[in-house]
Amino acid sequence: MRCRLLLLIPLLLAASACAEQTSGTTPGGPVTPTPVPLDVGPSAKVTGNTMPTGIVVQGKELILYLWVATGAPVLATASRDSASGTVDPKSDGGICTGTTLSEDQNPFFGLTQCVAGDGSLIEFGAYKGEVSRVIDEMDGKTTDATFTRWTGSEQPVTIFWLQRRGNPNPSNVVNAPGKTSPLPAAQYPRITVYSTKGKAVASAHIRPGQTEQKGG
Repeated sequence: MRCRLLLLIPLLLAASACAEQTSGTTPGGPVTPTPVPLDVGPSAKVTGNTMPTGIVVQGKELILYLWVATGAPVLATASRDSASGTVDPKSDGGICTGTTLSEDQNPFFGLTQCVAGDGSLIEFGAYKGEVSRVIDEMDGKTTDATFTRWTGSEQPVTIFWLQRRGNPNPSNVVNAPGKTSPLPAAQYPRITVYSTKGKAVASAHIRPGQTEQKGG
């Protein structure tokens, strides 16, 4: 009996460690994804490497890429059918059923929350700099993002993405006819990036800005 107990102890410890590792945390870190060729037309030429994320929802894989408009990179999405390999260069393939686009928060851009068709949340964005870690914090849980360096610029730009479970971002509230405002920042996911020396250097919330309906 004592021998059986001794054998069970390592198994229980391993199970406990796995439970701790997966509780609110998704493995992430630096990757070098295999680029996917994209042609979105002459008005939005893809620059640098494309980034298949490995996130597949209902048979579609999310792909991120950047194109340059008026000298500034714009983060965009495409999709790839996981069965046929067919790429839709101008659409997320219906992966997102709802989307929150963040207001500009330099040195971040393109911060986005996608509510996926399977009920998960996909969050992604870009940071002007090199990083050693990117995390998402919401409701007391931390999720590590996957990230890679964009090759379309001599100045370092990092693209990151993650998939997690949680409540979607709240809708803006109406505070005047035709005008809406977001809720306090703490009610939105916070993205934090760490420098190559392991120090937290910048944070931003995936939070929309104010909106105003134009007459006419």
